[in-house]
Amino acid sequence: MINTITLNPAIDEILYLDRFVRNITNRIASKAVTMGGKGTHVSLNLQAMGTTSRAFGFAFGKNGERIVEMLRESGVSAEFVSSDSGESRVNLLLVETATRDATLVAEKGPSPTPEMLAQFRARLREKIEPGDLLALSGDASNFADPCIYNHIIEMLEGRSVRVFLDASGESLKRGIAQGPFLVKPNRDELSALMGAEIRTEREVVAAIGRLDRYGIEVVVVSMGREGSIVRADGRLLKVKAPEVEVYNAVGCGDCLVAGLLAGYKKGMETEAILRYATACSAACAESPLSVGFDAARAKELEQRVEIRRI
Repeated sequence: MINTITLNPAIDEILYLDRFVRNITNRIASKAVTMGGKGTHVSLNLQAMGTTSRAFGFAFGKNGERIVEMLRESGVSAEFVSSDSGESRVNLLLVETATRDATLVAEKGPSPTPEMLAQFRARLREKIEPGDLLALSGDASNFADPCIYNHIIEMLEGRSVRVFLDASGESLKRGIAQGPFLVKPNRDELSALMGAEIRTEREVVAAIGRLDRYGIEVVVVSMGREGSIVRADGRLLKVKAPEVEVYNAVGCGDCLVAGLLAGYKKGMETEAILRYATACSAACAESPLSVGFDAARAKELEQRVEIRRI
């Protein structure tokens, strides 16, 4: 089973306007409401791929009830710890239709109580089984402890759980020390991790080499339109994404992670996994929403993904 964890889920309110201009009244042309939070995005994208998953997280107040409802309406098994105190986040995504620029304004989100955290850990121990896949995705700024992902990995040691880590900042820095199966930083996150700006292919490859000591089997550095640079099976690969008309790039990384999870769950060959995940991410970029993609379009784009050995 694939499991996802979202420590700080949200509802995304997407506001579409022609162009955002500071210090004046901006008129909204239309709006949409979707799921927010990287782990929940992964679960919803997996569902679009025809792959089931179990989503763990925290839900606060009426917003939290709606998050759980949205997951279950989409066919995702939601194992959330809930509280009537406080409200889960509402993020605002401003999409400029003239330029296709997207700006996310995110709330911090409430912090779980020690009692909620104890319930959460008990639920993980009960539900996650040996051989499962686990995605640790996204924001953990509502936790004072930057090692929260480390504690989760440590708690599941001995179950042969393959951990996919998609985090940033201190959560990424601390989390890689646990030697997850896969990490997926984007170029900016890798730069922050290395303490230096990383832009060129050579610099990305050198940074991946510096991660060797952690025993991470797969490193995927996502680079937007440029695709990704991957180390897997002892090989370095450049994955070139197909050219598409980007409507909204928010959520593409989550779709990439979902594709990787689905591919490894199905036992696909490495290059087939990368081709599939990249195509799904590209299809997601064409969507006006922050989660979801056209599966038929992804199938079409899959033939246009190019992979070469570095």
